[in-house]
Amino acid sequence: MQKYNETRLPPKESFFNDLQNEDISEENYNYAKKVWNEFKCKTLGDYSDLYLKFDVLLLTDIFENFRDICINTYDLDPCWYFTTPGLAWDAMLKYTKIKLEYINSIEMLLFLESGIRGGISQVSHSYMLIIYMDGHYHNLYLMKNLNGLTILMK
Repeated sequence: MQKYNETRLPPKESFFNDLQNEDISEENYNYAKKVWNEFKCKTLGDYSDLYLKFDVLLLTDIFENFRDICINTYDLDPCWYFTTPGLAWDAMLKYTKIKLEYINSIEMLLFLESGIRGGISQVSHSYMLIIYMDGHYHNLYLMKNLNGLTILMK
C-alpha cells in the first residue's frame, strides 16, 4: 500500500505489459505522464483512483445503454437478472409467446436434469498480491464486485 503514496509516476522501466510480454511503449508512457499532469495527480493513489473512476463510468455508460435497449426492445430490465442467459431466456419466451409444457413425468425431468451445465460463479473473498519479478512490480487482483460497489457509492 506504500506504493500508492509515491509522489511521482514510476519510471518507464517499471511498466510491463504481461499480456504482450513487452515493456510499455514511449507513446503510452507519455500519455500516462500527460494524464498525471492534466489531472494534477499528487500520488500514485490519486492516479489509481482516477483510473478506477474512468473504468466505472465507462462501464456504467455501456450498461445503461444496454439496459435502455433491453427495456425498449423486450420490456425487460437486466437489473432484475443474475445472468444474461436468464434475461435472454425470458426475452425468448416473451418474443415467441411459447407456452412451456409442465414437467409431468420422471423421464422428462431426468432428461432435462442431464442437460444442466454450469451455474453461477462468484468470488467470495477479496485478494491482492503484489510480486516483484524481473525488475517490475506485478499486481495480481481478485476483487469482488468492484464496479457495482463503486456505482453504489456515487
